[in-house]
Amino acid sequence: MSAESGATGPSVSSLRERLDEIDARIMELVAERQATVASIGEQKHAEGRGLRDFVREREVIELGMRRAESLGMRGDIARDILERLIHHSLSNQEQRQLVRSGHGAGSRALVIGGKGRMGDWMARYLDTVGYTVEIADPASGDSLFPSTPDWRDSELDHDVIVVAAPLRDTNEVLKALAEIGPPGLVFDVGSLKAPLREGLEAMRAAGCRIASVHPMFGPDALMLSGRHILLVSAGHAQALHEAAELFSHTAAECVELDLEDHDEVMAWVLSLAHLVNIAFAAALSRSGARSGVLRDISSSTFDAQLKVAGQVVSENPRLYFEIQQGTAGHGPAIAAFTSAMEDLLRSIREDDESMFVEIMAQAHQHLAAKDESA
Repeated sequence: MSAESGATGPSVSSLRERLDEIDARIMELVAERQATVASIGEQKHAEGRGLRDFVREREVIELGMRRAESLGMRGDIARDILERLIHHSLSNQEQRQLVRSGHGAGSRALVIGGKGRMGDWMARYLDTVGYTVEIADPASGDSLFPSTPDWRDSELDHDVIVVAAPLRDTNEVLKALAEIGPPGLVFDVGSLKAPLREGLEAMRAAGCRIASVHPMFGPDALMLSGRHILLVSAGHAQALHEAAELFSHTAAECVELDLEDHDEVMAWVLSLAHLVNIAFAAALSRSGARSGVLRDISSSTFDAQLKVAGQVVSENPRLYFEIQQGTAGHGPAIAAFTSAMEDLLRSIREDDESMFVEIMAQAHQHLAAKDESA
């Protein structure tokens, strides 16, 4: 009997043809959905409504899960599909809204450090919202924008100046800019603010329109929906408002944070998270020949951790060292990590199951409470 036919049913080839037809219909429906979403986005823009509606997203996902389950499918499959479709729909809407906003039309922007990864992101973002962008960066390599090696060679009469250099360099640039007194909005995008305090204070004392911004995402971000942008006051309220306005056409959530509080928060949000993942990746790197085997037989938990750790260790190690060093003065986060690890290891060495269980239970209770309050 041929492998392409069955005794009581259609052949494999005919079933594959049917599958191809179904896949084609799915793609047509996805395209129709995206077009409908685009129309909704246009109407929301005309009515001045926000880009993202979390209540509606939840309704769509919950309804889709119920429909899937009524058809004998697992609800989480529908959830994964709908979350992915919503993500791409938001990305398309956000891109259209940014281009249409024309926020920077007729205005000029200079990105100091524009050949770096975050500097390049800022340059492309400002270009998208209508600014005529220039960059200043001594690094080699091409750029999409007019470039000069030294920012001092520029007239510095731009409407916006972004300083996206390494932290130590950013502080020096800010101090030098304070002596010149550029008329436009100036802000940095540093991950830490304590190393920039001298430069930020010099700019404030000189009467410059200075603010401090911290995008809580990497340069590979294609959309800002669900992302956070921290706005840190440097003593000029109007400048902080102008910095916030730069991102008002996105779906990002802008959060204001005091300069004094910023680095303490980063000790938990960045330093602790980075340290855990770097340690995980470093431990794996010392497993030698076992590394490939570990990947072949990995669990879902291992895979998820490996993905995050891989992303972390692929970033600029010098920047990550600056973050660790810069948050070292905010000891509670690292002290808590060290203490937790010591307690876990002690419970294992001393065969203290109740201690181990209690540590996990307390951690679960804490995280569950955070999820419920979100």
